[in-house]
Amino acid sequence: MVGNATSDLAAPLHAFRHVQTDDLSKLEQAVRRYYAEAKFEIHSARKLNAVANRCQLRDIGLAYSRLGTRVRIEIPNFNAYAMLFAHRGNAAARVGRNEIEIVANGGLIASVSEPVRLDYGDEFEHLLLSIAPKALEEKLEALIGMAASDRIRFEPHADFRRRETEKLRQLFRLLVEHLESSSADPGPIALAELEQAVVVSFLFANTSNYSLRLHRYPQLAASWQVRRAEAYIEANWDQPLTVEALALVAGVSARTLFHSFRKSRGYSPMEFVKRIRLNHARRMLQKADFSTSVTTVAFACGFGNLGHFSGYYRRAFGEMPSATLRNGSKG
Repeated sequence: MVGNATSDLAAPLHAFRHVQTDDLSKLEQAVRRYYAEAKFEIHSARKLNAVANRCQLRDIGLAYSRLGTRVRIEIPNFNAYAMLFAHRGNAAARVGRNEIEIVANGGLIASVSEPVRLDYGDEFEHLLLSIAPKALEEKLEALIGMAASDRIRFEPHADFRRRETEKLRQLFRLLVEHLESSSADPGPIALAELEQAVVVSFLFANTSNYSLRLHRYPQLAASWQVRRAEAYIEANWDQPLTVEALALVAGVSARTLFHSFRKSRGYSPMEFVKRIRLNHARRMLQKADFSTSVTTVAFACGFGNLGHFSGYYRRAFGEMPSATLRNGSKG
């Protein structure tokens, strides 16, 4: 990528300013809030011009930064699982004995407790997804149906030419768009489930010491276990639904449950969730009063994107939600 640096207002997550400084000690202090013992060395005559934006959700953090000069960053013990990739320019990283190029098609995957060294070019700007270790471990255990006997270790190179890895990067950008949107708050259901999708995607997109178990062909659940999961979804449709909860209710691994849904129902549990929520949305629109809007109904039913909601609704019921609302208001 060539051209001038991204302006502050055009930078991703610009509404979530974490630090803006030309003072190296202040930059180190700000970064150490998240990565203890991080050390910075400037390797250029160009002046430091650091801008960092960060949004911390329940289990994941999303960040953007540019430093405006060549910098080496050393983090002796990384305290999260993370994917770091280029927004602009190039950089290099070292994880153990592995040398990683951070370029358009390649990024860095960091694992907990690993030492990481980053060498940023003058024009480098990066995006960072970080995941709390406990959250990633709980998702892994729900997916494979057993306790993790060893800490998760990822291969440090992210290859965005792989479909699953690029999907993770796109999910990151989608979540950033949600957070930056000037429209109404999409609500906790959509945000929590989008966050969950990012965590699950991280496990499948990157090669780890658990990849064989994650990609192993799953067993089939009993029909009563699928029905139990359906009943749980129907009773909790207006709450964020997690793979951990579904696996616990059904008594099987999440992968087994998802595979069994597709075999016996022809769709996934999350597709079933969408159908249940659309039915509730239709009833709400049909019983509308003067304060009801398509937006409030969509967000109340767990749909964070109005365009997607309208498309799903039209395919399910043969009309746009606004048409149902108009007819419901007349009644």
